[in-house]
Amino acid sequence: MEALRAGEIIAYPTETQYGLGVDALNPHATRALFDLKERKEGTFLVVVADVASAKEIATDFPVPAESVARTCWPGPVTVLLPTRDGLPPEVVGDDGLIGVRVSDNAVARDLPAHLGAPVVSTSANLTGREPLNDPDTIERIFPGLLTVILDGGVLRPGPASTIVDGRSIPLKVVREGAVSRNSLARRTRLEVEGGQAIPLVLIVCTGNTCRSPMAEGALKTMLRSRGLEEEIDVESAGVAAVNWGQAIEESQIAAWEQGIDVSSHRPRQITPQMTQEADIILVMNERHRSRIAVIDPHARERTHIIRKLSAELKGRSVAGRREIEDPYGGPPTSHRKVLKTMRNELEKGFEDILKRARSRRISVLEAQSELSETERDRS
Repeated sequence: MEALRAGEIIAYPTETQYGLGVDALNPHATRALFDLKERKEGTFLVVVADVASAKEIATDFPVPAESVARTCWPGPVTVLLPTRDGLPPEVVGDDGLIGVRVSDNAVARDLPAHLGAPVVSTSANLTGREPLNDPDTIERIFPGLLTVILDGGVLRPGPASTIVDGRSIPLKVVREGAVSRNSLARRTRLEVEGGQAIPLVLIVCTGNTCRSPMAEGALKTMLRSRGLEEEIDVESAGVAAVNWGQAIEESQIAAWEQGIDVSSHRPRQITPQMTQEADIILVMNERHRSRIAVIDPHARERTHIIRKLSAELKGRSVAGRREIEDPYGGPPTSHRKVLKTMRNELEKGFEDILKRARSRRISVLEAQSELSETERDRS
C-alpha cells in the first residue's frame, strides 16, 4: 500500500488477467504508467472497492448503471460513467467518462479499499502486446520498473472485462469481453444493443474439465444441427472448479471423435450469478444438485440430473442413483462411454429441455414487464 501512496507502479492479479496499477487520482503516477506501457492514446480503466466508491467518483449513476452494478458486480464488467473534474487525463476520456468496475478478485478489491481511492487497472503488457499472466514474465518484461508484484500465481489467459456505457437504454456494449451481450441482457433485464435475453442452459459437473464441457459441446451440436443455435445459449461450470486450464486431453479426444470441439473450453467455478441467470441446470449427480441448492436455494427446482432428465421434466420420479460417472483419470474409453451416455440422455430430453428453458425465460420476461409497468405507474 505504501507503494501506491508513494505514486509507484505495482502489478496485481484480477479475475481476468494481471493488471498494472497506480493511484488513479495521482496525475504523476498515471502519467508514469502511461509512459511505461508506451501508450500514445486512450485512457485507463479503474477498479474500486464497491458501488459506494464508484458513486464517489461519478457525477451521476443512472438507472442502467445501477442495474449493471447490482447484477454484474463484483465481476468483469466495466461501466462508463460521467466523472468529476480534476481527475488525471489518463483515466478520463475526451467525453468526460471514466471506466469503473468492482473486481471479483479479492486482491483487486482490497487495494482500492485500503488505499481509499480508485486504482488503475490496465493489462500487464506493453501496448499492442499480449497480456502477461505470470509474475516471472512480468518481472522479466518490466525489470526493476515495478515496485511490487503481488503474486497470484499463473493466471489462465482469458478475455478482458466487458465495457458498457451506463448512461442509457438500450445498453451500449463498447467492448464485448468476459460477459457476453446475451448474458448482460439476462442478468440486467435491460435492452442491450446486439444482445438478446434468450434462454440459457447451464451444465454442471465437479471440475468442469471433462463431463460438463463434453455435454455442453454435445448440446450445442444438437442445437446447431436443428438451426437453433441463435435461440438457446449453453454454458458449463463446476462446483469445485479452478478457473484455470482446459478440458482434459481424453475428453477433448472423445469429443473430437464425435465432431465436437472443446479445445477452447476454459473451466469455471459456478457462482450464484450463473445459477440465477440459468433457465435450466443439468447436473451429473445428486451431490451436484445439493451443492447448487446451497449456492442458490431458488435454483433447486430448475436443476435436473441428466440421467433422470426425461422423467424429471415430465414430473415422474426415478428410483436409484443413476449418476453420470466421472471419467477423470480414466482411459479414453471411459470418456467415450460417458459422452455417449450424455448424448443419448440429452437427445431423449431435448424437446423438454427447450420447452422448460423457454417457459422459464418467458416467465422472467413477463415478471420484468409487470415490474416495469408498476414502476412507471408509481412515477
